Amino acid sequence: MIICLPNGTVVHHINANYFLDITSMKPEDVESSIFSFSTNFEDPSTATYLQFLKEGLHRAKPYLQP
Repeated sequence: MIICLPNGTVVHHINANYFLDITSMKPEDVESSIFSFSTNFEDPSTATYLQFLKEGLHRAKPYLQP
């Protein structure tokens, strides 16, 4: 999965296999804070995808400044 700007600049990416692996783990086994589970969601896939999108928006900010 990738997040890119309209001009094609990739600002964030994650390998689909890694995403599936990390979402199948127990929350206590996850070492990376970037893809940690949120307590707001019961589904680890949803929580991890939300974190991925938030990180992508954060990384895109420098490109979007006037």
